[in-house]
Amino acid sequence: MKSRVIFASVILGLGLATTQATAATTTNTDDSPAATKPANAMLVNGSQKQFVAYAEQNVNKLTQTTNWQNFMSVVSLYNQKPAAVLTISPADRVKFNEAATQVTNTLAKQKDAEATRWTSQASYTARMINFLWNADQSLSQIDNVQ
Repeated sequence: MKSRVIFASVILGLGLATTQATAATTTNTDDSPAATKPANAMLVNGSQKQFVAYAEQNVNKLTQTTNWQNFMSVVSLYNQKPAAVLTISPADRVKFNEAATQVTNTLAKQKDAEATRWTSQASYTARMINFLWNADQSLSQIDNVQ
């Protein structure tokens, strides 16, 4: 009887040690577009206001379009409360993507280095917002299946 208790204890101990070793090597992978980018690679916090100021000075025609307003309204909403962008309708999502394309294309035509930086930030921000929408859509599809 005593040998059985010792044997069971040894097996239990080995099982726990193996479980801890497996848990220690588990890694979480963040495959979001912003995972490898620093926070200043997106239009967040103060950089959004600097972006607007740059656009008003250098691409004023763009800032007077409805595409600009569509783009900036979603970016502003994302900055205020990122989860709130999930409530945007599919039609407005399409408008945002069209606007993001126009904004990045217009900025890409500018020849200065600052425009290149803003183009990159606008692009990464749009990709992050689309990532959130795609993730939310995938989760809702999983919920519907279950």
